[in-house]
Amino acid sequence: MSNTFDSIDQIKRANEGVGHSWFDPTTTQYHGTAIETGIIGGRYFVESGHRIAGDSASGRVFRAVAADPSGAVSYLKGGDTFDTLGEAQAYIEGVIG
Repeated sequence: MSNTFDSIDQIKRANEGVGHSWFDPTTTQYHGTAIETGIIGGRYFVESGHRIAGDSASGRVFRAVAADPSGAVSYLKGGDTFDTLGEAQAYIEGVIG
């Protein structure tokens, strides 16, 4: 198995393959999740979601996300949110150096 990914679809398949549901439509709909970037550095991307889960009127925030080589996905920086896409991308760039 490669240590990096070339597409979000590869991460989605790997995530499902390890029995996780990060990209499950019910979950993403509730959180208003949208993938905002392609793959950065082979394993990172930015997603946005409702500022308050389940409340589409609460505005949007951005989160930096990482996929490990198995396909498990988690937020970077403890799930802290960023107000802009650029801030989240800059955080990822700082992580990968």
